[in-house]
Amino acid sequence: MAANDQEGYGMRPIPENRLDKRIIRVWRISALLNVAIWSVVFLGGVGTLWLVGTIQENSGLAAARAALGIAFIVLFAIAVLSTVLLVGIMPKLRHLRWRYQVNPEEIDILKGIIWRERIIVPLVRVQNVDTKQGPLMRANGLASFTVATAAGEHEIPGLAQEEADTLRDRVAYLARLAQEDV
Repeated sequence: MAANDQEGYGMRPIPENRLDKRIIRVWRISALLNVAIWSVVFLGGVGTLWLVGTIQENSGLAAARAALGIAFIVLFAIAVLSTVLLVGIMPKLRHLRWRYQVNPEEIDILKGIIWRERIIVPLVRVQNVDTKQGPLMRANGLASFTVATAAGEHEIPGLAQEEADTLRDRVAYLARLAQEDV
């Protein structure tokens, strides 16, 4: 482990476990759908206004055709850049930066690309554990593990279905033991 991997986190080691690599595909598909929907909304709207201005020479839109054409080109460039960034680059980076580990006393989660977040969930505080799957996760054999405390919920996405179920059962057992010891 490189020295800079632990920078800013004191003496606590970086969690060892990584997400399943199939989560990259799920994140890419999800991002592609989002970019496609927003592109259709914005490019379709500006394109429709431009077309109406072209067809109806007398309308106020005819004078704004050049501005609408430029807006369309700018929005198209934003859509292309968003696709490259959100579909091509970010999912891989997210996967590389996501780590978690379950210890007998706590769950340790480290995530984030630009803003790194370290979450330590004491098992004695765990109120509920859960696994869930959306359609994309199910199609890829993945599930998310969620742990709830009084302070909120924390999710570990992109685990193999069997691993998520095993983790859910293990954390439920360890939380029960931790609460009995109090």
